[in-house]
Amino acid sequence: MTWLTELVTELYHELDIDDAMRVLTELTNFDRYQGSAGIAAAAEFVAGEAAKAGLIDVEILRFPADGKTNWWTFTAPASWTPRSASLSILGEPALVTYPADPYSLAANSAATNTLAGNGKPRAFPIAEATEPAWPPGALILAESISSLGPDLFARLRAERAAGFAVVTHPDSPGHVGRVELPPDSGLFAFSIDPERFADLRRAARAGLRVAASVDVDTSPAFMPVVTARTPHGGPRECLVTAHLCHPAPGANDNASGVAAALAVGRVLTRPDVRRSPRHAVRFTWGPEFVGLAAYLHTRSQDADWQPPILGINLDMVGEDQRQCGGPLIIEHCPDYLPHYVNALADAVVGALPQASRSYSGAVPCDVWAWRGTPYVGASDHSLLVDRSIGCPAIQIGHWPDRYNHSAADSVDKVDPQELRRSAAIAASILSAACASSPSAGADSARAADLAGLVSRWTAQRMVGCLPSPAGAEPGYGPVHTSHLDRIVESGIGALRSLPEAGAAREALAVHEAWLTDLRARLRAAPARDYDDSVLEFPRLLGTDRGGAPLTRVWPGPFNVRALLGQCAPEDRRRLEQELAADRARFYATAMALAQGIDGSSGTELVIERAAHECGLEIERAFALRFLDAMVRAGWAAHGPNRANGPHGPHGSHGPPRGP
Repeated sequence: MTWLTELVTELYHELDIDDAMRVLTELTNFDRYQGSAGIAAAAEFVAGEAAKAGLIDVEILRFPADGKTNWWTFTAPASWTPRSASLSILGEPALVTYPADPYSLAANSAATNTLAGNGKPRAFPIAEATEPAWPPGALILAESISSLGPDLFARLRAERAAGFAVVTHPDSPGHVGRVELPPDSGLFAFSIDPERFADLRRAARAGLRVAASVDVDTSPAFMPVVTARTPHGGPRECLVTAHLCHPAPGANDNASGVAAALAVGRVLTRPDVRRSPRHAVRFTWGPEFVGLAAYLHTRSQDADWQPPILGINLDMVGEDQRQCGGPLIIEHCPDYLPHYVNALADAVVGALPQASRSYSGAVPCDVWAWRGTPYVGASDHSLLVDRSIGCPAIQIGHWPDRYNHSAADSVDKVDPQELRRSAAIAASILSAACASSPSAGADSARAADLAGLVSRWTAQRMVGCLPSPAGAEPGYGPVHTSHLDRIVESGIGALRSLPEAGAAREALAVHEAWLTDLRARLRAAPARDYDDSVLEFPRLLGTDRGGAPLTRVWPGPFNVRALLGQCAPEDRRRLEQELAADRARFYATAMALAQGIDGSSGTELVIERAAHECGLEIERAFALRFLDAMVRAGWAAHGPNRANGPHGPHGSHGPPRGP
């Protein structure tokens, strides 16, 4: 595919990485809490940069930041702008000062003047969280972030504590991370390192007190969402999103995504006959989750609105891999939205210019790493791929990152070349998907190349279903016949999503037949054994997986936080405990289980589909608890799908359409 390699190389070298780093560095100066003056100022800056990049229809949408307005189940942030804060042992120098110590003040902290009647530092008794009784109005010391569960918050309310100080990174002196309080909790909190925690503990045991001051502005503000688009293309749009929020510095999360999106916009606005687009590219920058929810909900009210035809989410894209500790990640679009973008994205990464090659020069050999992963949905792309929207989308980012959500997420952790790679991937995908070729023949040739990419990519996933050697880590997901079938179904669906699929039906039929034949050959391989505690696919295949179908009842894209807030008390307590025990796994499986609810599948099939999508073995007992909690909360129901609105069930806009 010479044309793809040439396209990727050209865009890679056209990107102005110095300008992107300038934008990124400037953004780290804004304290970008979701309903704050800082994010409003950052939005003005981004809007100005979008206009300079050549994007048009640049607009800052201003949504309420009242903590009450809802877009589907996503609630607006509360207005909260921190001004200053300090914490010290009474009579001693300050242990913590904000804003000099980034991330030290917990988001949504209450002002101390609401407690004392003035804004001056006030003395508070100190108590450790493990003590059987606390003095009234005490500052509570929590030794680890894992202790901040529902039980501790219930006790803080019951015993009328003033606030708490918590260690977020116990093994990292001088390293503090994000703490977020519920709005209107009436508490203040500080994130501190182990050394300062030890100082406070000694003070508590000596009967000393602390002086604390928190000054915040909670006057009504707004939540900004910046939007702009490329000047060319038809009415249908692709969408690039990068969330604008998070406290300063927030270099990789997510000043890097914002800067990369602007760099993509700049390069896509340049006139080039070879890349003249058939579709416009829309960009959005706003608070994570809720900003995109407000934008999509508002747009969906238009009678003629159609969802974006393709989405790319840029979140944490500039990591210095050696410092931060994680590879570049392409998080694939889930299989229930089959699309060629997964295969195209992986091919684009493979076509990036390499700085070095093997000794003989036979193969590229560079020091940076990347991985393609199953869908998780822990960022804005989760709204796009939700069944209620139906926009195929991928995420470009990094994980793990040892500095994520901490004061150490600073510009020195950014690798400009990694930022260039990430922006080049996004720009190349959009150019390949949206550009019109000079002739119909060139379009057909490109479609044939993309069909070959999809077939090879699907075949690699199919081969991954072969039994792993004893003791080896499983591949993309569980090894079983139905998993293989879903991969093939998704691959065929991806072929049919190609832009010229209608004109190349005969050619696509060859690829479909080849995948079907490969499936028949692989089916002879034995399935992998499973422990009794996890879902056993061969067993399920031999039982009745029908029963009453599960139907989604919640409006709009799925929202884990909102579900937990509406669960029955005992369900919420149990699920929050499981969330605290393994946050990432809980989130991935919860998202997959929710998206497995399609209005026609029974409980067992929903669980099977969820395990396929997230690539994890799901404990059946957990899955049943979670789905039962959804039913009791009124988010799901047993029974056939029911239409609920002009676009189908609960705002669904139907199946995705390829560009």
